[in-house]
Amino acid sequence: MRIQRLTDQEPLIRELAQLHFEEWGHFRPGEAIESRTERLRACCGKDAIPEVVVGMLGSELCASAMLVAQDMDARPELTPWLAGVYVKPKYRRSGFASALVAHIVGNAQALGIPRLYLYTDSSESLYARLGWSVLERCLYKGASVAVMSKELSV
Repeated sequence: MRIQRLTDQEPLIRELAQLHFEEWGHFRPGEAIESRTERLRACCGKDAIPEVVVGMLGSELCASAMLVAQDMDARPELTPWLAGVYVKPKYRRSGFASALVAHIVGNAQALGIPRLYLYTDSSESLYARLGWSVLERCLYKGASVAVMSKELSV
């Protein structure tokens, strides 16, 4: 898998928005795919916040991860966030998520960011293995989630 910025893969924005919509649409009831596509397009920064990276095998989009200023409106004081870590089902358990998380962590360190946050409703054990710690568990938009953080060496 090679990791690239989504800015370098403009034709894949709608496909990725659809994958994210199918995976996490329940966190934004009433959102249309078009608005998710535009939000994703707005996150396509370079070496800055926000940033979206994708994992590619040949020309196939396999995975994604994002570095965003805010991902949980219930916790606006926490920033920035690792978000949008997604791997297509056929590539799960292949190390893609770990590689993308490491890439985003490296980008955040290069920006001088001392700590990252994330929330997850299903992958707490993955993030724990990668050195993330649980800050709290709470109900967020109808789902039980773990809010996690990772101290970065900058």
